[in-house]
Amino acid sequence: MPGTARLPWGTQWDLRASADPSLDADAFLVTLGFQDQRAGGRAPVNRYFGMCREDSDGRLSIGPVGMTMMAGPPRAMAAETAYLSLLEQVASFDVADDVLTLSDSAGRVLLTFVPSADPE
Repeated sequence: MPGTARLPWGTQWDLRASADPSLDADAFLVTLGFQDQRAGGRAPVNRYFGMCREDSDGRLSIGPVGMTMMAGPPRAMAAETAYLSLLEQVASFDVADDVLTLSDSAGRVLLTFVPSADPE
């Protein structure tokens, strides 16, 4: 539920599940970190970054998102497009039992993350 948690600034997370089946969390390392009012990490091919704002009512907005411009295999590029599209739809978050859940404005879970094992 929005408003029950504070955004975990200074943390990094690994993707574990997605609302889009083309974004397979087992096939691609996708990370999300929060630092100094910014969000960013690794998408399936490129690194990405953008502004991140947590409102006092627990709402969350990420973007606009920029990224490096490397090309990759078609499957990875499709997964990256799906991931960035889901990020743009994020409207709220929840953190419970070491799981970060990002949801859209209707409450549909878009992305699920766990604390990162990636040192970057």
